[in-house]
Amino acid sequence: MVPAETVEANELMFRPEDVLPAVEVVGPSTQGRDRHLKRSAYAAAGIPVYWRIELDDGPSLHVHELAGDEYKPAEKHEAGETATLVVPFEVSFDPAALLRRRG
Repeated sequence: MVPAETVEANELMFRPEDVLPAVEVVGPSTQGRDRHLKRSAYAAAGIPVYWRIELDDGPSLHVHELAGDEYKPAEKHEAGETATLVVPFEVSFDPAALLRRRG
């Protein structure tokens, strides 16, 4: 996610400092990259928040906040409970809503 004005000014690529949270949905083929490699890369780039969504786990939301040059241990929010986040913006939702069917 990036600020709207950044999207309007850039058509293709964004700088790491433009990214508010990086959000990854972990799939069977991307587990190692999403849990370890991307986490390290995002921290090195200075992205302040990394949200990792684990679909096989309820789903659950794992929130990593940057502390210096690495992320603090993840805060886990499980399906069935409301995750209330304030960084990088205020939002509340139940991770279970990520799997609700539409229509």
